[in-house]
Amino acid sequence: MAIQERVTAYSVSTLRNDLVDYRRVIRLTTETGHQAFLAFPAQPPAAWLTFSGPTSTVFLERDEFDRIYHVLQSEAPVFYTALNLFGIRAVNVSTTPELPGEGPADDDALAELAARGREELTTPDGR
Repeated sequence: MAIQERVTAYSVSTLRNDLVDYRRVIRLTTETGHQAFLAFPAQPPAAWLTFSGPTSTVFLERDEFDRIYHVLQSEAPVFYTALNLFGIRAVNVSTTPELPGEGPADDDALAELAARGREELTTPDGR
């Protein structure tokens, strides 16, 4: 099991072959050395979460790939949880709490504010 472990590295693979029914894979490594293999088939199997020593194998729906990949690309730190307690299975890829408004728009908003400030300084009324 891996409980709220910081992701220290990840890799992404796109594949197609006659052996498996998924085309995208994400591999995670956490700070404790846990290795996670996340595959994204059209139809996950009934045993969608399994463990073997310090490794977890997770099969999620195909449309979950983009969301998880986006979190890995754009957030820091990222944490991984995979557990099976009393038959209740759970997988989570998450970040730490953030202030509202953080994200891709921040840089744009700051650039817009700077441009307005320069404009006011250079206009006749702004002196």
